[in-house]
Amino acid sequence: PLQHLWQCYKNPFNLLLTLLAMVSYVTEDVKATIVIGSMVVLSTLLRFVQEGRSNRAAARLQALVSNKATVLRRVDGVHEERQSSGFGAHAQQREVPLRELVPGDIIMLSAGDMIPADCRVLSAKDLFVSQAAMTGESLPVEKQPEAATSVDAGSVLDATNLLFMGTNVVSGSALAAVLATGNRTYFGTIATRVTSTDRAPTAFENGVNSVSWLLIRFAAIMVPIVLLLNGFTKGDWTEAFLFALSVA
Repeated sequence: PLQHLWQCYKNPFNLLLTLLAMVSYVTEDVKATIVIGSMVVLSTLLRFVQEGRSNRAAARLQALVSNKATVLRRVDGVHEERQSSGFGAHAQQREVPLRELVPGDIIMLSAGDMIPADCRVLSAKDLFVSQAAMTGESLPVEKQPEAATSVDAGSVLDATNLLFMGTNVVSGSALAAVLATGNRTYFGTIATRVTSTDRAPTAFENGVNSVSWLLIRFAAIMVPIVLLLNGFTKGDWTEAFLFALSVA
C-alpha cells in the first residue's frame, strides 16, 4: 500500500504543487500552504482509493475465471498402504485452484488443458503439447515418459519428458508430477525478470503527465516575466514575488 500511495503521489503536477506549498510556508503564507497542501493530499488519496477499488474488482473477476487442475491426492491416513499397494489404490481426483498446486502433486491432463506448472510426465497416451508460447514453434511436440537421449544438455525445452507452465495440451492425455510452481517455473523466472523493472505508465498517466509538463513549462515562462514586470514597474519586489507565486 505504501508503494502504491507513492506511485499515486509521484507525478509532475503534485511535485510542483508541493514545491509551491513549501515556498508558501517559507514566506509565512499559511492559507496558501493549507489550500495547496489539501489539494495535493486530496488528489493523491482520491487516486489511491479509486485505483484500489479497481484493483480489487479486477482481482475478484480474475478469481471468477481462475483455472483449476485435476489432482490425484492420497486419502489422509493411508500413506503407508499407498506405498505398498501402488499409487492409484488410495488416490482421489480433486479439482483444485492452480495457486494450491505444490511440487509433488500428481495431475491429470487431457486435450485442451493448460499446463499449470513445470511437470515430469509419468505416463502418456498420444500426448502432444503446443510450446509456441515458450519456443515460438508452431507445430505440437510429442511428450512421453522416457527422456530422449539425443537432446542437448542446454536445451531443456526440448526434453520429451518435461512439461512447462504456459504451454497447453493439443491432444492425448497424461499423468504428470509437479516439479515447480509459480515464480519457480521456467516461465515464472522469465516473467519475474521482465516485471522486476518499474511498470510502464498507462496511456492515461502519460496524458496527465503531458498536460502537467505543459503547465509547468508555461509557468516557467510566465512566472519570471510576471516577477520582473511587477518588480521593475512597482519597485516592490516582495509584492512582485508573492504575485508571481500566485500565478504559479
